[in-house]
Amino acid sequence: MNALISGARKDMLGGTLYLVQYRTDSGEYEEGAGCCQMCRKMIINAGIKQVIVREKDDKYNKIDVQEWIENDDLLLGKITY
Repeated sequence: MNALISGARKDMLGGTLYLVQYRTDSGEYEEGAGCCQMCRKMIINAGIKQVIVREKDDKYNKIDVQEWIENDDLLLGKITY
């Protein structure tokens, strides 16, 4: 969230965000990173085009942000946290 609110939107338009999850208590990598609904909205509003999520040490998932726009959980009545 800090990266999104600190950057200028003009510099983020069409950009790529890389997402990885680390535990705050140990600082160790944790598999299965994801975005909450609020972060998804912030990514959409920032104009980010794609999100690369590190799922495992050697496995990454490329997300087209347009998919989040077209299949909005809130509009479909499925709120995810």
